[in-house]
Amino acid sequence: MQNPHASSLSSVQVTMLALGVITVLSTWALFIYQSVTARSEALAASRSQHINLALVVSESLKQMTDRASAMARVIATEYPDPEALNRDDRLLSLLAEDPVFNRLSVYDTGGELRYSSHRHSARPQLGPWLAQARQHGERFGATPLLPRYDESAPVGLPGWRLPFLVPVARPGTEQLEQLILLELDIGYLAGLLQHVVIGEGAFVQILGPDGHEWMRADSSGVMAADIDTPRVRPDLERRVSSGDRTFETADGERYQYVYVTRAANGFTVTLAQPHRAILASQTRTCYNQLALTLLMTLVVTAVTLWLIRALQRQQTVLDALQASEARNQQLIERLESEHARSRRIAAIDHLSGLLNRRQFLEEAGARLEQQRRARRLAALMFIDLDRFKSINDSLGHQVGDLLLQAVAGRIQRLLGTEDLAARFGGDEFVVLLAGERRERDIEDWARELARRLSSPYELDGTELKNSPSIGIAIAPRDGQALDELIRCADAAMYSAKKAGRGQYRFFDQSLNLRDVEQFHLEQSFSEALHNREFVLHFQPQVALDSLQVCGFEALVRWQHPRFGLVYPDRFVPLAESTGFIVPLGLEVVRLACEQIVAWREQGLPPQVVAVNASPVQLAQPDFSERVLAILAQHGVGPDRFDLEITETSILDSTALAHLEALRAAGMSLSLDDFGTGYSGLAHLEAVPVSKLKIDRSLVAKICNRHDDSPIVSSTIILAKRMNLSVVAEGVETREQVVHLTVAGCDIAQGYHFSRPMPAAEVPAFLAQFGRAETAT
Repeated sequence: MQNPHASSLSSVQVTMLALGVITVLSTWALFIYQSVTARSEALAASRSQHINLALVVSESLKQMTDRASAMARVIATEYPDPEALNRDDRLLSLLAEDPVFNRLSVYDTGGELRYSSHRHSARPQLGPWLAQARQHGERFGATPLLPRYDESAPVGLPGWRLPFLVPVARPGTEQLEQLILLELDIGYLAGLLQHVVIGEGAFVQILGPDGHEWMRADSSGVMAADIDTPRVRPDLERRVSSGDRTFETADGERYQYVYVTRAANGFTVTLAQPHRAILASQTRTCYNQLALTLLMTLVVTAVTLWLIRALQRQQTVLDALQASEARNQQLIERLESEHARSRRIAAIDHLSGLLNRRQFLEEAGARLEQQRRARRLAALMFIDLDRFKSINDSLGHQVGDLLLQAVAGRIQRLLGTEDLAARFGGDEFVVLLAGERRERDIEDWARELARRLSSPYELDGTELKNSPSIGIAIAPRDGQALDELIRCADAAMYSAKKAGRGQYRFFDQSLNLRDVEQFHLEQSFSEALHNREFVLHFQPQVALDSLQVCGFEALVRWQHPRFGLVYPDRFVPLAESTGFIVPLGLEVVRLACEQIVAWREQGLPPQVVAVNASPVQLAQPDFSERVLAILAQHGVGPDRFDLEITETSILDSTALAHLEALRAAGMSLSLDDFGTGYSGLAHLEAVPVSKLKIDRSLVAKICNRHDDSPIVSSTIILAKRMNLSVVAEGVETREQVVHLTVAGCDIAQGYHFSRPMPAAEVPAFLAQFGRAETAT
């Protein structure tokens, strides 16, 4: 099988190589394009500049021809008879002073010389120039003309005079009267070019009407015609025309060649410059770009090869990691399998195989919401097995577990695809019936479930019969929230259990939910003691003379897993009626000892802890021995304990014996709730108590007036005469504190100082209480 990582990596390498090649080709293509473009732009710029220079030179020559035309008109006007010129020297003086023209000749209409400023070197006859002048006059009128080049002149040598032939017409007519030949000093024209920058290797030509060269000059002056140039055929249709071309010399050098022709004056100005000079700057730039392009090519090539090599090394690493990845994948799959199994274990009750309480609450809430959106009924059934505790106690836990498994199996076989079932704990099961059912279908299902669960069981060779009590709550009739339906189904189950065995009942509003709660509390007393669900809260007792904490009263609470924090008024009477008050009282003593030891280890000052004892506990024959044994087990002295009893307890002789034994061991005793019993004051002398606790119902009447609660004042006076300390319960206002202090009360406790608090909050309370009382 092909390695997907290797194939993908090979494609990446090919892609990197392709990108490198494309980058190099693009770089060179850009270099070539820029070089060609720069060359073309340089030549075009030079061409435009040279044409402008040729125009400037031609315009200068044009102005000189205009000057020649003006001089000819002056001569024709001043000297109508050419013979008169030979007798007058003023014209020679004028020529000597003129910087442009240095020779002058006059010819008649037949071309014969009539006058010349330099007769020994003048042309005796115009010859072919006469016909040319006539043709030119017919076309352009009496305008100065540069005649054709004299073929008899030596080839290659520069001429030093540039002749302009000016036709002169008879005044008022176009009839030719004479021709004046003015010769321009080429040195003067070359001097003008020295002030014009025409470029390295460039030269200027003056061509006649037939394209022959009259003059060639560069920035240094007149030069010999050592380079053959192409002949320009002037455009005689336009007065001024321009053009350009390229030519190559015999040694292979290419020149740019531009020209401007003035047909009216018969001359052409050209400017030629070698491409080498024009492109010198661009060539240097091109060489720099070439070096940069080569450098970029090397860099891109090196980077591409390095990346390909790196990718090859990465491929080797990936190949090595693939095996590790496969092993990791196997481990992940194994972990996921274990995690899924753990989730199943966490969601399933290990004994019955049904959902546990937490998972049921999670899934049932979502299932109820689906039923509500679909506008369908849902039923929640709470199932409790009759006589399960007696079966468990008589036949053993193994048979009890087998019974629970068999019950769970029978429930599960009745479930539909959308139904849920769970074991809530102990012998309690919960079923949620969903799907499309009517109330009659729900009742039929409950009846069938009761019948099946009441059928005999064969458990470990023992045939056993048992029955369920089933409570049913219908959603949305009895409630829509899951916890509300559970409470209603629980109440209905309690009603079914009271009706007899193997019964089912639907919830109705007449059922007392409080009775159901009391039933569940009674059923879970034993389990709560085993699971240590009882906790202590502590309410401080404050000495009124010093306003310092002198002890705490331990008040028991039940941290129930279903009902939350349950206060003693809900379970103590139930514990007394069922006999659970005896182990509960010993559990309170044990918890108080553990807390005293914990505070001692935290470095807190020693505190006296008061606990309550009920008449049922005091009636037990070994009560005092067991209490003292618990204190000794934890290393707590009896002087750290204060046992609070009620007036009812002193009527029993066994209770009195226990109290005497505890007092003899060093434990202090307090008479709790004094003023609400029926024992009478005469019994106080017979009870071995050291404190008297005035009930909160008497303290609540104190409002800090002189006539407030005379019973409290009298009780304090009586207790003092009997050498008893007085503790006031239920102190809630500062006025009550003041009244009790004035009346002589020793100790007070109540919400004015603090509510009962968990043991963890006691250290912080002790640290802050003294400062708070001093500030108030």
